[in-house]
Amino acid sequence: MVILRSFSMSRACAIFSKEFKHILRDPFTMFIALLLPLIIVLILGNSIEFNVKSISLAYVDNDHTVASRKLVETFGSSGYFKPYMLTNPDDGFDEIITERARAVLVIPPNFQRDINSGDNARAQIILDGADNTAMMAVSMYLTAVNINSYFKIFDLPRYVVEDRFSFKTRYLFNPELNSRWFAVPGLAAAIIALVAIMLTTLTVCREWERGSMEMLLSTPATPMEIIFGKGLPYAVLSFIGFIFVFIIARTVFGVPFMGNYFTLGLGTILFILGYLGIGLLISVSTHRQEVAIQFAIIIGLLPTVVLSGFIFPVEYMSRPYQIVSSVMPARFYMDLTRDQFLKGSSLVNMMPDLAFLGLIAVLLLVACAIKFRRTLE
Repeated sequence: MVILRSFSMSRACAIFSKEFKHILRDPFTMFIALLLPLIIVLILGNSIEFNVKSISLAYVDNDHTVASRKLVETFGSSGYFKPYMLTNPDDGFDEIITERARAVLVIPPNFQRDINSGDNARAQIILDGADNTAMMAVSMYLTAVNINSYFKIFDLPRYVVEDRFSFKTRYLFNPELNSRWFAVPGLAAAIIALVAIMLTTLTVCREWERGSMEMLLSTPATPMEIIFGKGLPYAVLSFIGFIFVFIIARTVFGVPFMGNYFTLGLGTILFILGYLGIGLLISVSTHRQEVAIQFAIIIGLLPTVVLSGFIFPVEYMSRPYQIVSSVMPARFYMDLTRDQFLKGSSLVNMMPDLAFLGLIAVLLLVACAIKFRRTLE
């Protein structure tokens, strides 16, 4: 290719050396590259929790019998609900309106009598449907509470039913369904993407505003040499930031690592190169830091968080959004990093994700080189 025909490693290394020295003298860049990932992963890693727990449950006991008390005790002992009693039955709706309670349990009169007579004893649960995600989890908890309350009220051992028929559930790769084991590897991908794109976008745009980039473009250095020399230092810093995040994930949050370091490292390098390409392309196109930050958030940060599968599974999105997410490096890196942490698939199984990451990185870097060349002309 014409872009690679006159590539000089000596000129590229000279630009790399100059850029690296500039980074070492810039505390702000070092902060973004090394400290910001640690701060974000520590804060968000401790705050993200997909398991709904400690649900405030207001209950109204209109029966005041042993059966009604055992029903309330079943909710409290489940570990998911925090029941508290209401003295006035009419206050249940107000408790949900004011968000003091997320659910209300209403036990009708004659609850125990219906149980003893063999009739269907019913109790009412009122849920706050404004938060449908949390309430879907609560609905699953209610199924387990309903079964456990039956054994508790009748003082029956669980093996009475288990000897006849039972499901033995086993969760692979995350036996305890620990939210942090699932969230932190995905969070690492979002953090590294943010750091990589912000480093190149802000730093290169600063040189456009100061006029030093025009001076660099007037030298014999080719576009690919400039991209190599300007981008490689930030790739190194981003990878060091990933190592820090990896150490925090293993030591602070106890996330297991079942995969191969080479597979994860190769995927991380390709992922970083892709986002460095996005940052360089934004900086070359805008030349202004304020505009570049806006584009970095719109193009880089929002799709990385929303369309990568970090929060919402990609396979459950509509078809147009799945197509859009397929051009984002974070979509494939999110699958790779979670797999390597929890499953440990081989390099061969991860090859499709690595191939897409490599293809996207090459296309973005070539687009940057073409844009540089047009700017120079």
